[in-house]
Amino acid sequence: MTALALPPAAPPARRHVAMVGTCFAIAAGAMLIGGLLASYFGARQAAVHAGQTWINTKKSPLPNVALAVSYASLVMSSFTVQWAVSAVKLDDRRQAYVALGLTFLLGAAFINGLTFCWGQAGLKAGGGGYADHMYALTVTHLLLVIAGIVLLVVMGFRVVGGQFGPRNSEFVASAAAFWHFTVISGAVVWWCVWFLVAVPHRS
Repeated sequence: MTALALPPAAPPARRHVAMVGTCFAIAAGAMLIGGLLASYFGARQAAVHAGQTWINTKKSPLPNVALAVSYASLVMSSFTVQWAVSAVKLDDRRQAYVALGLTFLLGAAFINGLTFCWGQAGLKAGGGGYADHMYALTVTHLLLVIAGIVLLVVMGFRVVGGQFGPRNSEFVASAAAFWHFTVISGAVVWWCVWFLVAVPHRS
């Protein structure tokens, strides 16, 4: 009798695919922000050496309080998104919904606050080296935040659908990792672009 041929064994499942992809996305985003910061500081140094005014804070005062509140809301969202990850791992959907909702609200508050600060600063693109590089950095970071919100929205719908739980939480952790990156890069942008503007000109 001829032995029946057994079906080929299924290939082993790939693990941590979402997290690896997220790490590549974070690396690309970090290089983008790093390149823009290098360009910013290079232009600033060139302006200082040329004896030019980098930014006249008396003519265009920066809304420091509004900026601090906006970026602080983004920092707080880092805690709420990690809360959502912990809730999913504990299979506590109610807490996951609350944590995700708070993260969305804080992210929206940051976007609203940043656009308000743009208006209050009174700087226009093309109006000078500082304005051009400031918009390049803050708009790029804003797009990263929006991408993070899209990931969280997808994650939220899948949590509602019961697709994630203690045994299947990799996508949740990956989305949270990308969100943490947007928070850290936002803190760096705030420090470099908004806070360290204390060298307006060379005497």
